[in-house]
Amino acid sequence: MTVRLDALMNGQPPTPRPARLGTAVLSMIIDSIVSEALPPESTLPNERELCAAFGVSRSVIRESVKVLEEKGLVRVKQGQGTTVTAPEHWNLLDPLVLEASIRHDKTFRTLDSLVDVRVGLESQMTRRAAKMMSDEQLGELHATLTALGQMLDQGEAYQLADTEYHDLIHRGSGNQLARSIIRTIHPYARASMRYTVPTTAEDLASSHRGHVKIYERLADRDAEGAAAAMREHILGSWLERRARPPG
Repeated sequence: MTVRLDALMNGQPPTPRPARLGTAVLSMIIDSIVSEALPPESTLPNERELCAAFGVSRSVIRESVKVLEEKGLVRVKQGQGTTVTAPEHWNLLDPLVLEASIRHDKTFRTLDSLVDVRVGLESQMTRRAAKMMSDEQLGELHATLTALGQMLDQGEAYQLADTEYHDLIHRGSGNQLARSIIRTIHPYARASMRYTVPTTAEDLASSHRGHVKIYERLADRDAEGAAAAMREHILGSWLERRARPPG
């Protein structure tokens, strides 16, 4: 089916004319697809209608559709128009797609999947780090852990230092690909209030106990123990937050 222009606009006013028109058009169409205002197997309006809806040239629309296709959100076939694809075809490592998917995630499906990826990758990196981290790297990790212990009454500062603590372990593993994946996906989760519900003093204390346990296993060069501690830390923290209402 071909969607109406009001569905494409998803209740939003026409796009203003910023310096980067393509980015604005692209973001709005992605939002419409991910929110299912444009459902799978629906067909986008033709170029002329899209140009009129967004107030842009055909070249901007063509480039936007090309990028949507590269992200897996649509397929373009000669004579059949541009069709919205099902979510399993989307590139969720793309920042725009991931951000919209998390924002429109009503069932925690995307966030649950993201945590599963974190658990798998970070547990494996921690296992490797137990064998590969130098004494100097362990010393840096201990210093960061000590600093974390002094921030238990500073929720926002603690969370920023928390990210650095984990990243030191990622670097110590030597797995740069896994580290890059985590650095790509995790900031978008942290930007969601459904992922980072307000923390309490007990939340920070519990998180810190997890950090201490991970460090102790790493310092003992206990690869399996360190991996298990990381898994328990990430998954346990998420399940606690998941059970609470946002904000």
